[in-house]
Amino acid sequence: MKRLLLIADSNNIYTKRMLENVLLPAGYEVVLYPIWGDRGVYADFFREKGVTVYRDSHTLPLVRHVPRLRMWARILLNLRDLARLGPFDAVHNHYLCAKDLALGQGAARRFGCVWACSFWGSDLLRAPLGNLRRMRPYLMHCDGLSVVNPDNIAYLRETLGDAVARKCRAIPVGQSGYDDIARVQKTHDRRACRQALGIDPDAFVVAVCYNASRAQRPLEMLQALSALPPQRLKALTLVLQITYGNNDPDYTQSVQAFAASLPCRTVTFTRFMGPDENAMLRLSTDVFLLGITTDSFSGTMQEYLYAGAVVLKGDWLAYPPLDDLGIRLNEFHDFSELPALVCRALDGELTPLAPQKRALLPQHYSWAALREKWLALYEREA
Repeated sequence: MKRLLLIADSNNIYTKRMLENVLLPAGYEVVLYPIWGDRGVYADFFREKGVTVYRDSHTLPLVRHVPRLRMWARILLNLRDLARLGPFDAVHNHYLCAKDLALGQGAARRFGCVWACSFWGSDLLRAPLGNLRRMRPYLMHCDGLSVVNPDNIAYLRETLGDAVARKCRAIPVGQSGYDDIARVQKTHDRRACRQALGIDPDAFVVAVCYNASRAQRPLEMLQALSALPPQRLKALTLVLQITYGNNDPDYTQSVQAFAASLPCRTVTFTRFMGPDENAMLRLSTDVFLLGITTDSFSGTMQEYLYAGAVVLKGDWLAYPPLDDLGIRLNEFHDFSELPALVCRALDGELTPLAPQKRALLPQHYSWAALREKWLALYEREA
């Protein structure tokens, strides 16, 4: 059996999906090093599938006041412990930073195995330039490097040079949401989905965000929508999905307070939503607003498109994978343009993707469609 050291966020749904759709079906026995600690979100899944989750129990009291020394001491101690869990045929770092890359490089050298690294989006696009430059010495020596969006390769070339960019390939993160939506759609029409989620079945539903991160900029979009004529605004039901990623609680509170001040209905989701509930929300929505500061290839955006929502996105967000499929989205340059676009959607002038276009998404960007590209990262070039 092939063995893999996966250095990733154990609490992230996409780590779970990578395991269940790519690594485990390919026969890998996996040791998971949780980059931000393990809160046990998927403990039952890991136990059932035989995934070993590493526990970092090193307290390091003697060097707790010397951050850099403490970091390197922790890396060396974790390397020692991980060596006992080896050997490994491959090491794969996900969501990159210099200290985790040091751990990955050390483990790959210890076992003489393939070392792959994957940027997921914000770890590349929102990382300070100094952080990226600290990653460069490690990325120069990895065997394979992936990004989500082809445009990210140009950014890597600009920031870290051609030597790093040359070893990079664009591999989108696979989506399980397509299957969830198709499954739910067999038993629930739009009205039934809305009723299940506590949304008025006759509403015109506008989804404003998909997590609580300030980078989603929901407050700015709500402020823009407040300029709608009162009767138009009252016709809307706004949906705030702030179930994770709350990196600025004060901002999140101001979003909720401003939404509550508007003369329209607001439905807010704050607890974890499973696959069926997420699918129902996508199927309930007429318009999805995407004003995030940076993005590689939003899985949520793909789900809304597939479910039949009209997507309005900022023109600073480029999606070459959609361009390749001949899919063009409605865009705004400034949030002040949102009221006119939403009115056009209300009047039926903006319509969802045609069914044949929607069908292209799972054909190209489901996990099944992308599995072999991910596994190819573990093959050394001759």
